[in-house]
Amino acid sequence: MNEPGRLEAVDRADFEHTLHEALGAPDIREALQQPCAQVTAEQLHARALAAADTIAAEASTEYAALLRLRTTPAPARGGRPQQPAHATVGDGLLAALAVLTPLLSAAAAAIFLLLGYGIQLAGAQQPLAIALIRTGWITGAIAVLAAAAAGTALVITAARHRATSRHPQPDAAALTQAHAAWRRALLERGLLPFLRHQLHQPPAAAPQPRPLRLPHSALAPATAARTSPAPPSLPGLTPPPWVGTQAETVPPREWPYPPGPGAPLPTISTVL
Repeated sequence: MNEPGRLEAVDRADFEHTLHEALGAPDIREALQQPCAQVTAEQLHARALAAADTIAAEASTEYAALLRLRTTPAPARGGRPQQPAHATVGDGLLAALAVLTPLLSAAAAAIFLLLGYGIQLAGAQQPLAIALIRTGWITGAIAVLAAAAAGTALVITAARHRATSRHPQPDAAALTQAHAAWRRALLERGLLPFLRHQLHQPPAAAPQPRPLRLPHSALAPATAARTSPAPPSLPGLTPPPWVGTQAETVPPREWPYPPGPGAPLPTISTVL
């Protein structure tokens, strides 16, 4: 048997029916119709189904009494509980054979006897007629024996059922009363307090997506590509302004061009 607070599969439908009754309560319905209501009836229904076992635990005493009535067999006169009879597939097959065997045997015996005596009266094929008559009488005997066995089995089964009917069956009124008590306790102590509490609980906000963070090893090549170190400078040479991050802008030097008469020619050291 399951735990007292844990619902069985057959009671899930009763839980949902009781939940609909709780959602139709005047105070719950009035609170849901308010403009400032934080939840809807569908959200309350989904939350209650998700917490079905927790809510059912509030009526565990009545539910345990209901399960006890379902599983306890009816006591016999001698004080011992009556063991229920379990029907098997073999019992059904034997019952079918007990009914069909006498009928089929009787029909076959009648056909064989009619054909055999008809051929014998016609005076043709006497060996065949004798064989058919013999087969008919054998089949008739089988039909009689099968009918006797079926009658005996029927008498035994009737006596067994008569003895079983003398014992009191489980009280259907008590079972119905226990079921109603469980549903009432489930409604008053479980569902209504849960729904009234959930009326003031706003729906959970959707989680915000987290920003994608790349590892430092993935960012290192790009950073190194953007800030490449400046190449080593040679004596007397100035690197161009686009190389390195701290390059200085050197203004171009001017000299007279073309040189005037008597002016010295510019040298490499002067240009650089």
